[in-house]
Amino acid sequence: MASWVLVPAAIVLALDLGIDFSGGSAYDAFTNVPAGDYVVYVTGKQFNWDFTYPGPDNQFGTEDDLTLENELHVPVNKQIRLVLQSEDVLHSFFIPVVRLKQDVVPGRKIPVWFQAVKTSENTENGYYEIACAELCGYGHYTMRGFLYVHSQEDYDSWVQQQWPPATGEEEVPSE
Repeated sequence: MASWVLVPAAIVLALDLGIDFSGGSAYDAFTNVPAGDYVVYVTGKQFNWDFTYPGPDNQFGTEDDLTLENELHVPVNKQIRLVLQSEDVLHSFFIPVVRLKQDVVPGRKIPVWFQAVKTSENTENGYYEIACAELCGYGHYTMRGFLYVHSQEDYDSWVQQQWPPATGEEEVPSE
């Protein structure tokens, strides 16, 4: 009589162990975020996305950082590591074209990554859409951003426009 309980339990246990051992590598690949070729900090707040790029020193938190509202610029075929954080409420960062969706929780820094394989130059508007997929307040409908995927040359040109090279010493005003 106990066999009707023990046999299904043994089958479920065997299947569970099989999934645990064979699925471990897939889970690790999903949860282990690579360092990425480029890193951008993303801050969600009511009702926009702030994208912070490190300056020429490649360090965050310095004076040469660049923060853009609702604009994410990346080169094609490079791993992009995003560090997501929220300033106020729960948001959900969503880029449909790269199949990336992640909840953004206040008080946490959540690393994610993606790699765009096509530039956005040939799209109707020249960009891909970034959305908030979590109802985050009365202005939720305005919380959209834009992903610009550039060729490497165009991305390098964009970087040069944001951080022009130093021209030497600053001029000292004459008295």
